[in-house]
Amino acid sequence: MTEFTCRTKEVVQLNDQIHRIRIIPDDEKLFDFKGGQYIVLHMPDGKRVPLSIASAPEERNFIELHVRLVEGHPLASDMIELFKTAEEFRLEGAYGGCFLNDSDRNLVIIAGGTGFSPMKSMIESAFAQQTSRKIELYLGAQVTGDLYQDDLIKTWEQQYENFSYTPVISGDEDGWQGVKGFPHEPAMDCEEQELLAKDYYISGSAPMVTAIYKALTSKGVDKSQIHSDMLNIMREKGEID
Repeated sequence: MTEFTCRTKEVVQLNDQIHRIRIIPDDEKLFDFKGGQYIVLHMPDGKRVPLSIASAPEERNFIELHVRLVEGHPLASDMIELFKTAEEFRLEGAYGGCFLNDSDRNLVIIAGGTGFSPMKSMIESAFAQQTSRKIELYLGAQVTGDLYQDDLIKTWEQQYENFSYTPVISGDEDGWQGVKGFPHEPAMDCEEQELLAKDYYISGSAPMVTAIYKALTSKGVDKSQIHSDMLNIMREKGEID
């Protein structure tokens, strides 16, 4: 375990709920990590809170985090207040085994809510490494306002020929002309041979990750091609094979 003392560079509100926090170690020497990993924040009351890293490891000016405010859950508010007011704070890491492997298979990335955060890190790292693998991002949200970095993702689509983006809305929203439902549904809408030939990276709530894992394996996708820190945790607990 490696601990760092850090300070805040910037706190920006991206939408009604989500804040972007950029931090840097006090010695300004950024620690090493892989796209998709997370750190653990030490709160003043002793709580240890895991937070996905949203910036790519190739970004050497800051570490980016995304924090979502949830009504009835004061911890997120406490974290944002800490980032805004504390002169310094401690974190440890990096942790997590859900990062890009050395496969040459094309990538399907399925995320919901702030589950986009570690996937953003992974995707930007793949861009920095000039990967030739095709990257498909399927991002789920209840309403379009929850697609909190939609503009950024659309710039990727314009800039990188091997990247495609499909936002998927599950709620009823007047005027939405895009894909409706759950993000894994359009991701799996392809020929069986193509479906079985890809690597899948999933990030979101435990029920979401579990449902997508079961949907993919039921179609014959090999377990070794499905990646998620949530799945790794559930495997360790014996909750999933």
